[in-house]
Amino acid sequence: MADGEADIAALAGGIPVPPKVAAAAARPPSLGPSAMPVANATGTRREYWIRAETVRWNIVPTRRDEMMAAHVGGRTRFTALAYRAYAPNFAKPLGPATVPGPLLQADVGDTLVVNFQNATPGPVTMHPHGVFYRPEMDGAYKGKYTDPGGFVQKGRTFQYVWDCRPDSVGYWPYHDHGPLDPLPVFKGLLGAILVRDPAVRQPDVEFPVVFHSFPPQATGLDRAFSCANGRAFAGNTPTLRARNGQDVAFHVIALDNEFHTFHVHGHRWKDASGRVIDNVTLGPGDSYTARFTEDNPGRWLYHCHVFSHIHMGMTGWYVVGA
Repeated sequence: MADGEADIAALAGGIPVPPKVAAAAARPPSLGPSAMPVANATGTRREYWIRAETVRWNIVPTRRDEMMAAHVGGRTRFTALAYRAYAPNFAKPLGPATVPGPLLQADVGDTLVVNFQNATPGPVTMHPHGVFYRPEMDGAYKGKYTDPGGFVQKGRTFQYVWDCRPDSVGYWPYHDHGPLDPLPVFKGLLGAILVRDPAVRQPDVEFPVVFHSFPPQATGLDRAFSCANGRAFAGNTPTLRARNGQDVAFHVIALDNEFHTFHVHGHRWKDASGRVIDNVTLGPGDSYTARFTEDNPGRWLYHCHVFSHIHMGMTGWYVVGA
């Protein structure tokens, strides 16, 4: 397969612009700094500026699988789609475009205001889980019923407003849900929201992890990769570090077509029922937090326990100091 097989611009060209989107298109587009409208925030305003961009992405930058002490052959670079954080009014980037995208953080009672700008070839969006929003803030394509936030065209900006209610506490995905769904997600348009209850003691260290895949249909590469946070194979996926005695939380999301499990070697924790476990199953779109007090220093693996996914790259190091 040739790199770039999934032609976003060509695919987008065959999709009619929904009526509400066409009406909103009378406003001039801009990819430069611009004054954003003020959202009607019901709580403390927690504001982000996020742009969707194309980026050359290397899934296995070291070319090694450290778990198996093996070389990873073949092509591992492709043109991804990724979210990128910017300073207010898109004045300057705050870092590179990443897979997953920037972690959006808020407390109970906050209103998340996300100023979203599209710099990719086709219409894309940001659709959240876990938070409260009105239909026009859904970020989802709905055919002729689509609101402007569900079909953000190239060069245009939309402001999403999401409320963090008490039942929003947790770790949740956000992702593209536009008319090209799921292709942009499989090319990297995914991220996470972390909503905290400030009345509850927070962990000493937190590890946000997204299990997802880069399939050949999206990348044009010769094989599929099972990933943690945009990379595949230990030594490329994030190496997570803690110290003995720390209160540790792994926040995990599964976001592709597969069921995954989350397993940490040498550790266990209690689920909501009080049952002690060390391996939990997540379906597509599920999220989970594993929290425990660290008591076992050493070098450990965290991974999905679907064996094919392990050997397609969904593994990483967890290093605990004494």
